[in-house]
This record gives sequence, C-alpha cells and structure tokens, in this order.
Amino acid sequence: MASQSVKIDNATKIYGNFKACDQICLDIKEGEFFTLLGPSGCGKTTLLRMIAGFNHIDEGQIFFNDKKINDIPAAKRNIGMVFQNYAIFPHLTVEENVQYGLKARKVKGEELKQRALDAMKMMQIDGLKDRMPSQLSGGQQQRVALARAIVITPDILLMDEPLCNLDAKLRVAMRTEIRKIQKKLNITTIYVTHDQEEALAISDRIAVIHDGKVEQVGNPKNIYVHPENEFVANFIGTSNFIDGEADNGKVRISGGKEITLNVDPVFSGKVKLAVRPEYAAIEDAGKGDIEGTIAFSTFLGDFMNYEITLENGQTIEINEYTENILHQRNAGDKISLRLMYDRINVFDAETQRSIMK
Repeated sequence: MASQSVKIDNATKIYGNFKACDQICLDIKEGEFFTLLGPSGCGKTTLLRMIAGFNHIDEGQIFFNDKKINDIPAAKRNIGMVFQNYAIFPHLTVEENVQYGLKARKVKGEELKQRALDAMKMMQIDGLKDRMPSQLSGGQQQRVALARAIVITPDILLMDEPLCNLDAKLRVAMRTEIRKIQKKLNITTIYVTHDQEEALAISDRIAVIHDGKVEQVGNPKNIYVHPENEFVANFIGTSNFIDGEADNGKVRISGGKEITLNVDPVFSGKVKLAVRPEYAAIEDAGKGDIEGTIAFSTFLGDFMNYEITLENGQTIEINEYTENILHQRNAGDKISLRLMYDRINVFDAETQRSIMK
C-alpha cells in the first residue's frame, strides 16, 4: 500500500474572532502513526478536517509528499477516513458498505469482490458480510468502518476519535488491533483522541494541542518523561505540582528540604516541581524530603492511592504499589516523602515552561 508524508505549514482556521487552529506546523513521516492529542475544543478535529479537505484552510499550507493540497477537493485526496460515529450506511449490508468506496472509483466485477473480501478478512468480519448494520455490535460496526477506509488503498488514513463509543475493554482490544493493521499496511495514519492512555499506547509520535497551538511533539516516552511545559505535564498522565524556589541549580521545596536537580543554573525564582504519583516513596516521618499527613487512602488493586496534605498546605496524590507495602497507612498518619530526583520536572512558575537542562 502506498504511503505519503504530510507537511503542515502554519495551518490556521479562523471562525470570526476565534482561531481554532493557530499557525500549526507539523512534519509527519511516511508510514508513521501520528496522534493529535488534546482536550475537547483544542482544534485537533478541525486540523484533521483541514487535512481531509472538509474544512477550508484560511492561512498556511498542507502538503502530501511535495504536493500542495490546499485546493484539491476531499474526494481527490485519496484518503481513508474513520469517524467516531462510524458513518456506515444503514441500508447496505456489510459487504456493500465495504465495497462503496471501490464502486465510487469504478472498480467492478471480480476485483471489486476480492478487494472487499480481503479487507473484511483483515478486519475479521468476512463472516458478517451479509448482515445489516443494525445487526452488528458497536465493535463490529467499527470494523466495517475500518475495512471501508482501507479497502481503497488510501495514501493516508485519518481517524477521528474512532474508539470513543466503545466500552473500555473493547477499546483497549481495538486500539491494539488498529496499531497492528497500521504497521502491517505501513500506511501513514493521523489519529485524533483526547484519551492520553490511548495516545501513549498506539503512537509513534504525539502532538499535544491546546487552544489551537502545538504544545509539544515527541514520542510517547519523551512526552511523558520530559514535558516541555505545565500543560503537557498535567494533561499527559497525572502530575502533582509542588511549590518551590530555584537558585544556582538548587531547588528549595516549599515546606521541605533544599535538593539538587538537573535545572538551568542561571534560573532564579519561583518554580513548580512536577511529581507524578509513582515518582515519590512514602517513608516514616522525618526521613524524606518533605513532610505530610495522610488525608485519604484508596485501595486500587495493584496499588494504594494516598491523598497527602503537605506541611505547606498543598494536597497531592502518591501511589504505593501493593507489593511494596509493609502496612497500610491510615488517615492522620504523619509521613515523609522521598522524591525520585531524576524523574522530577521543574517549571518556571511564571511562564510555566520547563527549566530542566
């Protein structure tokens, strides 16, 4: 299957005085699984629709390989599109739905039947080919939508929240299947989701989008471990933000110790330390970097989740894995936290940008 790179150069979409997409620049490689991740209303679906040709680009340019496609109609961009509501035709059988795009391209006869059958087999729905959509489960309907998208051998596959209507267990199974099929076909895929776990699980790279702007682009591990600003640290997974001050490479935790972290030695001023719930160990009082009191505890199977009130008045969450627990701590217990220095990110409290070296 052919595959193309996608270059987005200062793409902007304006509705009245509102910029849904604000000078977005991205380079997506051939065969890459690239995810646009962000909260509702951030501009990710608007950008996807500009790539598809459903939305006009007000400023900037979009290229498939080296070909500018701004003014090429959606029907001539050779894209496969999977929507969150499946958008399969209720009056057509599964087979007829899968054949639809091929018929629009004047594919006939034995080739039409064979290509549709191959796509249905890949999506494991060939046994359902004579059923109507009303006789299918949500997961089966999504498979039909995927088969219809890939059967036309598109240059680029676009997916807009394709799993959001499925239950949690099926969503995990389907995202794994989508990833495997994408790698098998080596098709450039641009995937929109607001689900951080989903993005981390399936993407080669992720663009985190907020208020119409790209906040950070990187592979899942890099974005999780090295967020460039507070928004990314807070949106990807869970982060506790603890007040502090930095000076000459040292960071003084509000209500706690002065510690040495890998921060810009030139920076001086108020900071926020981003500490994920798994990046601190609970110790007996007086043995760690910052003191606190257990306010609330929740048993979650693999781990205990503790809500802890720090001496500076801030409340944070810390996870303690069950296999490491000698005894369960209770509300009111005085404790101390030992931070994992090499996994902490520090941000300028004013600009919210990372000051890590």
